[in-house]
Amino acid sequence: MSRMKKGNGLLRFLIFAVLSALVLTGCNGTRKYEAVDLSSETAAVSETAESGTASEENETDSTDSGASGSGDVDMRALGEPAGEAVTADPESGDPASERSESASESEELSSEMSEAESVEAARESAAAAYTAAANDDAETAPEIPFNGHTVAIDAGHQAKANTSKEPIGPSSTTMKAKMPEGAVGTTSGVHEYEVTLTVAKKLEAELVNRGYHVVMIRTSHDVNMSSAERSAAANRSGADILIRLHAGSMDNSGVYGALSTCMTAQNPYNAGLHDKSYNLSKKIVDTVCGTTGTKNRGVQETDSSSDINWCEIPVCVFEMGFLSNPDEDTWLQDDGYQGKIASGIAGAVDAYFAEGN
Repeated sequence: MSRMKKGNGLLRFLIFAVLSALVLTGCNGTRKYEAVDLSSETAAVSETAESGTASEENETDSTDSGASGSGDVDMRALGEPAGEAVTADPESGDPASERSESASESEELSSEMSEAESVEAARESAAAAYTAAANDDAETAPEIPFNGHTVAIDAGHQAKANTSKEPIGPSSTTMKAKMPEGAVGTTSGVHEYEVTLTVAKKLEAELVNRGYHVVMIRTSHDVNMSSAERSAAANRSGADILIRLHAGSMDNSGVYGALSTCMTAQNPYNAGLHDKSYNLSKKIVDTVCGTTGTKNRGVQETDSSSDINWCEIPVCVFEMGFLSNPDEDTWLQDDGYQGKIASGIAGAVDAYFAEGN
């Protein structure tokens, strides 16, 4: 009986031990399974994560590769330098658009500059063509042949008077001012020396166009030449005749008209020049008065003029009008009237030489 109890107790112990072992083995197995399963999931997750990371890296690499690949093509297609990154300014807008606008403005500016340069080039070309044509005309224009006669022209007076004295003729004891001041326009205020030089230049041009050789005794106002010195210059010049231009002045402002002056036939210095000088003087006053319409005051003869007495060639001292007369002063300042005087004198010179003088 006692042995049975001991056996039963041992059996119970064994059963209890087995059950405990089974229970313990089951728990450990579950944990082990669960651990393996978690490890697998972790590995799967890890593999998935790694795969995702790798995929992202591949996408990143692909994106980077695209930025340095096809992006270059696009940038080159837009005319931008390859490999340069475009940074958009959030305030300035689209840089590509700005470049486009800038390029457009540059093209417009270039176009405007091209147009301006074209216009300037056209002007220069036209100017060059005009100059060339003018030169061609000058070269091809027939030269006026010299008609064999030389005329000396003395524009009376000068800007600064010379009141020192000189003889009125060779070996004369009678003295006069070398160059008096001259008249002044009562209305215009223009000096006689200005009017005489203006008309003298017009007469020079008129005579040259008719084939004469012309000697100008003075060509500016700033000279200092006496009456005797002017006559001497004309004598040495080889001129056939001397025309001295003046404009008179009188206390009586009602006096007007043109007149010529020459020596008398009894002049103690150059009487031998009387006939030709008178002929020239009359032709000049008659022709000018006929051209201008002013009063013809004829030819006056005198032996007291230093403008005449020193001359060795036929001479006419021509008073174109009176600056003391308001109307005639106005006429003498008129360009057209001055041209008529020059034309009238030239016509008279033609007539004088046509007679064989």
